[in-house]
Amino acid sequence: MLSKKKEQKIAYLIEAHNDVENLKRLVEQLNFNADFFIHIDKKTNIEPFLREINLSNLFFIDKGKRIKVFWGGISQVRAILLMMNEVIAKNYNYKKVVLLSGADYPIKSNSYIHSFFDKYKYVNFIRGMNITKANHPKYNQCICKYHFFNFSFINKEITRGVRKILYIVVNYFFSKRNFINIDKYTLDIFHGSSWWALNMDFLIYVMENKKLRRSMDAYFRYSLASDEKFFHTIFFNSQYANTNTEGGGEPFYPATSKFANLHIIDQSLQKYFTIEDFEYIRNSDKLFVRKVSTEKSTELLNKIDECLLR
Repeated sequence: MLSKKKEQKIAYLIEAHNDVENLKRLVEQLNFNADFFIHIDKKTNIEPFLREINLSNLFFIDKGKRIKVFWGGISQVRAILLMMNEVIAKNYNYKKVVLLSGADYPIKSNSYIHSFFDKYKYVNFIRGMNITKANHPKYNQCICKYHFFNFSFINKEITRGVRKILYIVVNYFFSKRNFINIDKYTLDIFHGSSWWALNMDFLIYVMENKKLRRSMDAYFRYSLASDEKFFHTIFFNSQYANTNTEGGGEPFYPATSKFANLHIIDQSLQKYFTIEDFEYIRNSDKLFVRKVSTEKSTELLNKIDECLLR
């Protein structure tokens, strides 16, 4: 049985690999009736993070469990699963489990965020579209072709070269279908934004279904951007499918930012927000902004602290 407390906490899962200062700022700003579960990329020296960020309600994934995270690869999903497992181990019924990165920042106060999740207690904030039914070349290329983003070599140039050779050779001989077969069941694949906020019952469902996770891992191991598909595919093929804000999957649209849940995310997925974006951020109904950094966004973050979070 999950323990219950009168005032439920929020669990924040945070993936990070750099910018200790922004991660510290993010955690300190959200540190109200919350626990933090953080995975630091194994390729990164964790010591500065341990030295600078030290809270009793903050839990770094142990050094022995950390994994090397590569953009676009299944390693991102596996890092998230490590944090989810730590959440379950706490045996606490969190109000919401919110996935963030070290390049995120709140644009609403803690009291607003808690009230928001109280209001939408039974809602899972995860949106997605059915890319199996869409059968679109852009997304078929991500899942039907074999991609090799789970390793690196001596430098970026050699890594890119080896990945390209593997991509050409393997895809000459093999391809995958744009759906997943598990026993007698066929699962359509769904795609959406990586950054979600989920209820504990769905987290438990994911972590208890080991066979499902293994099958999903096997399929998405060589897919592109599996973190934008793995949890979405489980969710929209489960009994929880209609518990999101849209009441299920949405019509096809060829842009991931369209399916943002609680984040402001630029359509490019690469833009770092700066002080010039403040009015746009001020007028948003989202809870977080992505991406920001100490180097590019300090003036903006100071303005957010002063005008939006007090």
